[in-house]
Parts: sequence; structure tokens; C-alpha cells
Amino acid sequence: MKSLIVEKLNPALETVVLLRTDTKPAQATQASAGRYYCVMTLFAQAVTRGKTVIFDRETYGCPGACAGLGFGTAYDKALGGLETFSAFFSKGLEDAVDKEAYTAMADKVNPHVRKKLMEGERLYCSKERALTWITQDLPVYDFPEKYRVIKPLNELAEDETPESVIFTVNPIQFSALMTLAGSIRTGINETVTPQGGACQMLGAYVFNEAESTNPRAVLGMIDLAARINVRKILPDDVLTYALPWELFLKLEEAAEEGIFKSPLWTEL
Repeated sequence: MKSLIVEKLNPALETVVLLRTDTKPAQATQASAGRYYCVMTLFAQAVTRGKTVIFDRETYGCPGACAGLGFGTAYDKALGGLETFSAFFSKGLEDAVDKEAYTAMADKVNPHVRKKLMEGERLYCSKERALTWITQDLPVYDFPEKYRVIKPLNELAEDETPESVIFTVNPIQFSALMTLAGSIRTGINETVTPQGGACQMLGAYVFNEAESTNPRAVLGMIDLAARINVRKILPDDVLTYALPWELFLKLEEAAEEGIFKSPLWTEL
């Protein structure tokens, strides 16, 4: 698909889409089954090299991506379940109920993950607040399709309808996208900036916005854990800006006569 927004923005990084499908694309990159990794490393390959990357229930990498990509949730099953993750996302061992069992579990993972487990990622002020996010705030979807595919927007076929369109942009380009969204939406707060994993800001939170009568874009790459994992691939100054499909189509239409014709944009 050819996009006027992409043409006007001229981003250095590929604009991509996230799809659900039961058909495995040819020549796609996929991780090994059971491997623990951050899916944003494959996302980074998609936007820097134009690769098609795929995920299924055996290759989503981590519990956060299970929820992020719409495979349900694994927070209640992996690494000791909700007790572990509520401590992990807060103060680590300090917040663990059974400190001996928590330490024994942490000793079984790689040193990088162990350090985070023991010290806590400190995303939330308490394990109670972390548990509320896991069980109530994070939108969870379990779609039936076997695969989630991320591929360049310009390779989107006419018979394909993606869940989200994802721009990876610098602050100036992000400002233009926010201005374009603000030009057609009613109310304020055109962009949602949720707490969570970077992959959840491409998937789960976008799925949630798509259900709204007045959907918003989702700002991403505000996940410091993902930043660490992709820092050798993606610049520090880029953000993701993910749009539900219907909102993207409205912005494409608005782009014809919108901010890209303004001297505010052309002078930049």
C-alpha cells in the first residue's frame, strides 16, 4: 500500500503493519520455539531492514509479548505467576512474599534477567499497584489466528486488513502525526501513552483503542527495557506511533489538505 503520510514524513525507518493471520508468510524471520527474548529486536529488524517477522504461541519470546501480540496472557503462568511478576515490576526480592522461593526461581534464569528480578524493574511503586496493572489495566486479547505478522506497509496486499499501522519517527515527525490526528479528532489527548511493554504499545493497547468510537494513536518505545534491547539497532531519539487501521485511513484522507501543506511543515 502506498501512503501519503509516509511520503510526506519521509521517515528513515520503515513504516510497518501488524496483522493476524493463519497463513505463514514466505521468507519471514521467526525466532526459535521456546526462546526467551524481546520481540522488539525483531521489530527493529522490520523497521531498519524492511524484513517480515512473525510470531506464534511458541515464539512470542516473553510473557509481556504474549499479551502484547494478542495471544492471551502468560503473567499468571510463567516464572511463578502473578506473585512473581507483581514483585518483578515493583521492588523485586524486597516485595516477594516467599523470598527463598523467589531467589531460587531467579537463580534459574540468565544473569541479565536475574538482576532485574532481584532488584525489581521499579515500574510501579508497589507490588499491589503492579498486580492491578497486570490483572485490570492491561487489555488482554486472545485472538484465534495462529500468527502475528509485522511487515512493511508498502507490502500490504489489497485483501489484507492490519490491526495497526506503526510509524517509527523522530520528534519532529511525531509532532506532525499528532497534529494530523488532532485536526480530525474531537476532544483532546489525541495520543495515549500507557505504561507497559513496547510490544504492548504496538498491539494490545492499539487493539483496545480500535474498539472505541473515538480511537487514539498509541505512543510507544517508552519502555526502558525494550530500549536496552534495541539500542544497538534503533536510535535513542525515535518513538513508535501506532494507529488502529480505521484511524490510519482517516489520517490518510486528512493528509491530503492537512498539516503537510502548512508552512509550519514545509519550513521544517
